[in-house]
Amino acid sequence: MADASIDQEFTITRVFDAPRELVWKAWTDPDQMARWYGPRGISTPRSTITMDVRPGGAFELTMVDDTDGSQYPSGGTFLEVEEPERLVWRDRDIDLLVTITFADLGGRTEMTCHVVGRTGGAEAYDGWSTMFDDLAAFLARR
Repeated sequence: MADASIDQEFTITRVFDAPRELVWKAWTDPDQMARWYGPRGISTPRSTITMDVRPGGAFELTMVDDTDGSQYPSGGTFLEVEEPERLVWRDRDIDLLVTITFADLGGRTEMTCHVVGRTGGAEAYDGWSTMFDDLAAFLARR
């Protein structure tokens, strides 16, 4: 992706063949997140995930490179939690605000991810995109 504007902001929208409540749970249940969260080639062990899904609540996780074991700790604070419609959080380490919305399409879900701040550019965009491929595969197995 050559668009320099993704260095400050980008949006990815996906439609999943799963009810909104299931997509919401995939984002808010640590047992489920451990099965799909992280860019392609990165795993997020369940033992590293803690979540307090409420406004002001924190989450922590560590992504691990499947090839060399490099670790990438991450976390943040939830600013908005509107089950099952909207999650907003601020990253604890970088200037990044993430908004995830879940629109009910009658048994399917349109998920929109909007990232603002120091996004990490094209590499981060591609990472989020492959992560959502893994989320789609996870939801298809449910």
